[in-house]
Amino acid sequence: MGDILLATPALRAVSETFNTEAIDIIVGKRMGDAVTGIPYIRRVTEWDKAGADANLPNFIRFLAELRRERYDLFLNFQPGSRSILMGLASGAKRVLTFTKDRRKQRETGRVRHAIDDFTKELKPLGIETVTDRHMNFHVPEAARESCADVRRAHGVAGRYIVVNPASTRLVNRYPPERWAEVIDELTRTLPGFAVVLSGAPNECELANAVLQGVRPGANAVSLAGLLTVKELGALLESADCVLTGDTGPLHIASAVGAPVVCLSGAADPDRTGPVSPRDLVVIRRDLPCVPCQDRVCRRSDIACMTGLPIEWVVNAATKRMEKL
Repeated sequence: MGDILLATPALRAVSETFNTEAIDIIVGKRMGDAVTGIPYIRRVTEWDKAGADANLPNFIRFLAELRRERYDLFLNFQPGSRSILMGLASGAKRVLTFTKDRRKQRETGRVRHAIDDFTKELKPLGIETVTDRHMNFHVPEAARESCADVRRAHGVAGRYIVVNPASTRLVNRYPPERWAEVIDELTRTLPGFAVVLSGAPNECELANAVLQGVRPGANAVSLAGLLTVKELGALLESADCVLTGDTGPLHIASAVGAPVVCLSGAADPDRTGPVSPRDLVVIRRDLPCVPCQDRVCRRSDIACMTGLPIEWVVNAATKRMEKL
């Protein structure tokens, strides 16, 4: 989901440049809510590359449907053999294919942020860069209302901080026991705030493990597994601060304008971290391997996360909330 949101500034630039809201997007299974409701997105198609959609007869029918649309432009932001075939089948007059560039840029000494990396492919269209780099995520009013109902049902009626303990890759996770200590300290120093744990249905066990380590009486609850993607956007949108690793909810939080503290280690915040200068990144720059951008820790101890001091995280959350 993160890559989808990180591509929205490029899609918005295409929409604005060509004055069109007729942009159709193909995303993976269960990824549609990332972009539904965005004004310049006309149609969202979920395509399951690991399911029946990838069967040859179904795939051929899908390619035929693309052909009938007579597209002018096909942007391939997730290149692979099947997406390349989609581009060819679309009959689009122009097909632009994304090539990931993780090299340090001469001008900045840093890698390109993913938003800028996606945007660089638009130069043949006369789009050199995007000045508005905010991501788009639409939160329907119905999702705000239903999320508020869930919060109230779990005793969260006032101000709150969201902790998202999960991430797709284990190498990007802060340990549950450390999250528990962070929550303990936040609920002690900020007694007027609740702490809400977020997570997908398959992350409930992790959220419960965090809660089990929290001191009795702390104002902390888990809403993991109880919210849709749109309701998660509503939860993050109304939070006073969102603490998370580098994962999908980080980008949803950034897109809805939530105050963010990102815990980063293997993931390079220069490439996928929050784009708002007001948001904060907590990272151990004293480790020579940080950020390694690997999927698995070569040290085997994930020291960038397991050794990230609790006080750094708490102090960053406090400082970020002072900027409100």
